[in-house]
Amino acid sequence: MKQLILGLFLALTAAAGLNAQSDEPALRAQVHYLQQVDVAIREGRLTQAGQMIALLEQSVSSTFADDLRLLKAEVHIAHMDVASASMALSNIENRERNICRIDSAMGWVAANQQAFDDAIVALARATKNCSDDAGAWNLLGLAFLGKGETMAARDAFGEAMLLEPDNAQLMNNDALAALQDGAVDTALHALNRAAEKSPLNRAISANRNFVSGIAGFAPVREKGESDADWSAKLLLYAQGAKSASRKLQATALFSRAILMLDRFDEAVWSEVKPAIGGSTK
Repeated sequence: MKQLILGLFLALTAAAGLNAQSDEPALRAQVHYLQQVDVAIREGRLTQAGQMIALLEQSVSSTFADDLRLLKAEVHIAHMDVASASMALSNIENRERNICRIDSAMGWVAANQQAFDDAIVALARATKNCSDDAGAWNLLGLAFLGKGETMAARDAFGEAMLLEPDNAQLMNNDALAALQDGAVDTALHALNRAAEKSPLNRAISANRNFVSGIAGFAPVREKGESDADWSAKLLLYAQGAKSASRKLQATALFSRAILMLDRFDEAVWSEVKPAIGGSTK
């Protein structure tokens, strides 16, 4: 989700007019500390962010209490802790403060609770109020995708990609929406672009291999590719071929994967066993 430090600066301005001049340095120090928590969250330093929040909870001014609750919720979101994030958000008193981030966080919580209608409402508010927030558009797309509304999802991902055209994760998500809508070629094109932008992202590579199998392509072993990675690629191509009802191709790929596995895998063997003559018992 996009950083909205502006809300903290506005709060400081208002507080400075209501408190004695001698209070202003302390308020400025709290704003600075809250901003440091925010940066720590964005940079993935979650343990540090949690420790800083614990210190602030002992001394933060009531002026910034909701800002701290939001940051606490976002730490829980980063940890994928839905229940704790929901609790932190429920304690926020002024939901107009940092409105876009609050709505984005509420949308994330609702989506992870499978309450997709509530998620869509919250995230639609976030994108309306902060239309330049690619993260909110992405979350809205994922909520639509969870509900099965693929065209709306693709529209939301499209808005996000207008803001961040080189974001590989957005390309990946758009590809998943296209695939859910049956547009295999479009999905594969998007995944190829995403893999070019982020070649080390294993999730994107896995999705591309799966969709390549759906499209009927044969896997190619890359130079330097380990046996384990090659076997994993074969399996993903095989699963894609199976999902597209290409039984002969799928069986052939599963058979090749078995030869590369470093241990027996009953699930993979079960894909091949019917083709070579039933039970092994």
